[in-house]
Amino acid sequence: MKRLLQIFTTISVVGTSVGSVVACAKKYTFDSSIWVITDGGTVSDLAFNQSAWEGASKYVVSKLDPTLPLLQWKKAKWRASYFESVSQTPGDFKSAYITSAIAGAKTLILPGFNHGNTIGWAAGLVDNIIYIDGSGQNIHINMNSNEPLAKNIIGITYQAEASGFYASLAASIYLNAHQNEYSPELKVGTYGGMDNPIAVSNYMWGFLVGIDLFNAIINSLPGQKLNFLKNQILEQVQIINSNISSLQSIVKVQNVLNKNESWFSQSFQAGDGKIISDELLSRGAKIIFPVAGAQVQDTVNQIKINKLKAKIVGVDTEQSKIYGEDMVITSALKQISTSTFDALNNIYSSQCGYDAKTKTWNKANRTKSCWINTDQTSIEHLSWTGIETTKWVKTNLVNFLHNTTYDQTKNTPFDKMAEVLEHAYKDGIDNHSPIGMNTFFNTLQNTYQNQTSLKQYLLTAVENAL
Repeated sequence: MKRLLQIFTTISVVGTSVGSVVACAKKYTFDSSIWVITDGGTVSDLAFNQSAWEGASKYVVSKLDPTLPLLQWKKAKWRASYFESVSQTPGDFKSAYITSAIAGAKTLILPGFNHGNTIGWAAGLVDNIIYIDGSGQNIHINMNSNEPLAKNIIGITYQAEASGFYASLAASIYLNAHQNEYSPELKVGTYGGMDNPIAVSNYMWGFLVGIDLFNAIINSLPGQKLNFLKNQILEQVQIINSNISSLQSIVKVQNVLNKNESWFSQSFQAGDGKIISDELLSRGAKIIFPVAGAQVQDTVNQIKINKLKAKIVGVDTEQSKIYGEDMVITSALKQISTSTFDALNNIYSSQCGYDAKTKTWNKANRTKSCWINTDQTSIEHLSWTGIETTKWVKTNLVNFLHNTTYDQTKNTPFDKMAEVLEHAYKDGIDNHSPIGMNTFFNTLQNTYQNQTSLKQYLLTAVENAL
């Protein structure tokens, strides 16, 4: 039935700039020039697909209903078009690309790395593409190495280590505000589905490094560079619990230099996260950060089955909306909606040679500010990473940790730390090679001198940034 509705929708908009369709029992008017092609999920999945569609729809509203305040965009009748792929197979993706192109698509938004094996097919069909969570460089048209490289893709990537870092700070503050509940030690753990240095392990690395930096701050002495943040952190803790008078270090339940330590469940299948979740809970973890897709539910289940007071940090999207705020302290975010909106705003502008009257692009008029045929990362766009606001991590704490505006003069000290960590992980700093390696154990070896402290050059770089 869903596929029939998609086909009907396509037929109804062919040859027009916009078309009205009925979807999810609600009538919208769809802009057929901008399409989101899901990765096999739906645009109501509370994850990548929904975030991309909402970012695209917000942009459509901003252009077609400009009198409506942008914060109220959901009240508008306008939406971006979408095609919910039946599966993640190349055949279904190709069908989706072709269908949307026939329906008038000028821009395709492809959320998720699963599109990486077929993106070249899409590049040959439309004017431009926003590829979310992957590089758009060195992609051949039609995925054929004998054909030219595609020059119309914006690759959007997220340095997830930054979001993991912010989340660990929020988790550390939460634990300190609940010292009596979680005493005698405030313990945390993390695990991933499989070892992927750009989509899983970097989240975990940022989380672990954040714990060490938090401990370095609260254990610093007057006169040391990090010490000025100690009282500020205590103030944030006291906003949550005014009875707390001193700060307590956070303990990692996993040994970062143990080659046989458990870090991965070795899959992203639901059910496979049970054993590693039980292991971390048995070691006394009060907060677990699972970077493992559907296995977040496994961790939630094991906490409930064992009747523990432990909680989780969500990943990628606002997971308190899925698992509830009683379970989720905050989530380490990839701000997919924001980055999708920003990319569309760039594409449909004079800096990319776009003419609103003719609705075409003149490549000769592009400026260096145009993102088409580039990769854009969260290092240049701080608002693309961050953490979720919840009843535990309120707006004041989120703003204390992270500036999500484009005004870099408002960057927090932790933003400056995050920038150092991003460059250290991805590019290397101070003549050191990049920390992020193909295996997580090697990444940890590159990071730590021992179980409790960061390598001095990394800590020095963070201090100098302040």
